[in-house]
Amino acid sequence: MPKFFAHLPTVLVLLALFCFGTAHAEHEPERAFAHEDAVIEAALDNYLIDFPESYEEAIAVLEAILRTQSADTPVMSRVRTLTYYGIDLWYADRAEEGWQVLSDALAIAEESGVTDAIAEARAGIVSLHFDEWNVQEALVELEKLERIANGIQSPRIQYFVHNLAGRVLQSVSDHEGALGHFLIAAEAVRKTQPELQAGRRQLLNGAIAYLQSELRNYETSLEYADIAIELSIQEGFYYDLGDLYLLKGFLHGELEQIDEGIQAHEEAIKWARENEQHEVVLLSLNNIGSTYIQLKDYEKAREILNEALTEAIARESVVTEQLLRFNLAYVEVFSGSYDRGIEALEAATERLRADYTDPQYADLLGYVAEAYIEAELWQKAVVALTEQRALNEKIAQSQREEALNELQTRYQANEQAVQIELLEQANELQNQVIENSALQQRIYVLFAVVVVLGSILLLILLRLAYKNNLRLKDVNRKLKHQSSHDPLTEVLNRRSFQDAMRTREQQYEQVQQQQYPDAILLLDIDFFKQINDQHGHAAGDLVLVELAKRLKRISRTSDMVIRWGGEEFLIYLKEMNPDNLAQYTERVLEVIAERPVKVADSELQVSATAGFISLPFDSVSEQELDWERCLQIADMALYLGKVHGRNQGLGVMGLNVPFEEAQQALAKDLAGAIERGWVRTVQVRGPELND
Repeated sequence: MPKFFAHLPTVLVLLALFCFGTAHAEHEPERAFAHEDAVIEAALDNYLIDFPESYEEAIAVLEAILRTQSADTPVMSRVRTLTYYGIDLWYADRAEEGWQVLSDALAIAEESGVTDAIAEARAGIVSLHFDEWNVQEALVELEKLERIANGIQSPRIQYFVHNLAGRVLQSVSDHEGALGHFLIAAEAVRKTQPELQAGRRQLLNGAIAYLQSELRNYETSLEYADIAIELSIQEGFYYDLGDLYLLKGFLHGELEQIDEGIQAHEEAIKWARENEQHEVVLLSLNNIGSTYIQLKDYEKAREILNEALTEAIARESVVTEQLLRFNLAYVEVFSGSYDRGIEALEAATERLRADYTDPQYADLLGYVAEAYIEAELWQKAVVALTEQRALNEKIAQSQREEALNELQTRYQANEQAVQIELLEQANELQNQVIENSALQQRIYVLFAVVVVLGSILLLILLRLAYKNNLRLKDVNRKLKHQSSHDPLTEVLNRRSFQDAMRTREQQYEQVQQQQYPDAILLLDIDFFKQINDQHGHAAGDLVLVELAKRLKRISRTSDMVIRWGGEEFLIYLKEMNPDNLAQYTERVLEVIAERPVKVADSELQVSATAGFISLPFDSVSEQELDWERCLQIADMALYLGKVHGRNQGLGVMGLNVPFEEAQQALAKDLAGAIERGWVRTVQVRGPELND
């Protein structure tokens, strides 16, 4: 059943980025920096430790500190004050002034050449882009910031920069990069002011716990969540405990540690009630109810969920109310009240669609399908599963496009930095040439030396440009490969198949002259969700990689093996004799299931279900039945195979009636067309599976 945990509240994230992120430590071991003023640093430390109640008051405090400064003020103290001032102006709805102040701070820092000052000012700019949710600009600025990060000396600024970088990268699902920055920030914390170390450690451990949970590394996430909870209790950060215990309960549930999960959710409820975090209370009650559904203790589940529903209605928490109604309807179905339960389930599902993200709704459809199957509503189950599959494909496509956009943005940011360096070098070279021209008038011999040196420098620049061009070609080659291949399995992706179909349409006359039609074979791995749930997503990835290798081995060089999305593969077969299509499908099912997939110390028995069809179909013109509609028929055939037992293939081989008569059924109701005898089908069984 649907379970959820709350992410860190927005206010807490901003606190991490600003107050704890930029707080300077008077007692840092590496305190004595040449470019700091001790009196100003102490004033800024006190400003952060005893932060004003409003941003207007904070601005007044910083303006008083700024009045004590001049152009001779040490640059790190001056830039630090301006960075705080610009950020506070932005939060006080004076965004234009805030951006100008940060721009001035960066100009002062860059003129000084002091790395720590430049890093602090640039990090302030990244922070504001991120707070405005202008992630692309934040990534571009972050690329520039990362180029100097290794030169930062101040532990305070190291913490600020790497904590900020981790949160920006986490927002675009660069989990590996985010984790690396969080760990560097955690190391820097140990060198900062003792009074702030516990708060910073608590926030970092909480952030890493959420990140590891997103990666589905639940055991690791639980370790960090426990540390964050311990620090919260130790330091009196009680407001965070509701969210952290909610996460802990979710993690125990995913690890099938039932008792520990319920206990953690009860703790979440206790702390959330103390801090009036009503949504945390409702989510924990829902998760406890979902746990009892998992245990098939429907009476206990009904009791908990009804308690939560009463509170949700009282709190006017509309979305959570519908989630609770969905779970209660699910209980009704599995308690045997099919009609009433299905009606309530459908009503809740329809209401949730408007408020759920695509991934949340796709997950919900899986439970809807389970309820339909329990109630023996097979056709509705097929419709729900088909909608879920289509939504998962849309999500996968969107994620791929976001990843490519991020890669392109970061590549462009890097190239911009390289171009700036080249221009600076060229400018330096030009200045040197001018100086040498003046010197030429006095000493001819030295002029000759300068010419030689200029030539050497020019050769160096040309060589650098040549290397950059080679690098650009290599990056473009990689981008081209990434745009056409699935990054996990290294087989072709959906885009490459769509490109092939466009080419096929352009060469339609040649296609008509082929001896045999082409064919489409769509595959879906059976019980793949169980593999992920029981063995982890790393195991699921290994299964996908291994099956992709097996499919490539049995495919001809002219065929295309494509990862269609999630656990689905598509094989496009050029000029495949329809008489051999069923036999080929049987071979595919055997290759998938004949040998277990080795995962760590386990061997997983894997099977798949298939739907297949020729293209063009039974001499029907592709203008009437194009590749997309043929694929849709293969997809319906696949799901009929799923409903009737899995580990099998169903092929749609031809028509027994004119196409016009069967056209509507082929578009929406393949099962009905089969029952009426309108189409010829062939069923292929997979190999016998070991229990």
